[in-house]
Amino acid sequence: MEFKVRSVIPRTRVMVAALPDMGNVAGIAMEHLIKSCGLEELATATGEWPPFVIHRGRTITFERGWYKLLGRDGYDFITFTGNYQPPESTALFELCEEVLDLAQSVGVETVISLGAAHTGETRIDDPRVFYAATSVRLCDLAEKAGSIPLMDEGYITGFNGLIHGLAMERQMEGLCLLGEIDNPRVRQPSAARAVLRVLASVVQVELNLHELDEEIARLKAERALRRGAWRGGPPGVM
Repeated sequence: MEFKVRSVIPRTRVMVAALPDMGNVAGIAMEHLIKSCGLEELATATGEWPPFVIHRGRTITFERGWYKLLGRDGYDFITFTGNYQPPESTALFELCEEVLDLAQSVGVETVISLGAAHTGETRIDDPRVFYAATSVRLCDLAEKAGSIPLMDEGYITGFNGLIHGLAMERQMEGLCLLGEIDNPRVRQPSAARAVLRVLASVVQVELNLHELDEEIARLKAERALRRGAWRGGPPGVM
């Protein structure tokens, strides 16, 4: 896989990186970060995956994995995102190495990844944001932004973990921000919003999250209506 540079990539010390994960927290967060900041495509690539097609009933669809590096003058960070996270170890290593090569070529020293943390709670109205980092400096920044440390010992798997392991081999710093979710199979905009609030503080940027707030409010209203119907009350009637 090789990135094609579409525009001059501004030199910066920070890259925010995320690929689709549980509850699509990373995908939602990156979508709104890119839109709010008006970030532009700087480099693109396609991968030789996924190794499958999707069928919906009798109809087959296929979309090759795509990846983008985005940024804009005036911001002290660039972003990396895509539509597919390779589950195969070799493909994921290749992707992370290519991304880090490109990032280091423009001066990136710190990688911030976004994702989800499934805590097992049955319903979460106010998602927490957990963090793990490779330096005390980033730990302090995350905690000042309202994030709390991951506890005990465990694994950070997939892109969210590997990108930091490979970055450490290059003497780069890393911060992983994980929004708390209750159901990994359901879209989780509240967790994405919580992650974006922490990220905005860490990278010192103002974000317009109006559309995300509207989606969260709509989902809460729908849940309230379903609970009312389940209890036997007429929905929408006081």
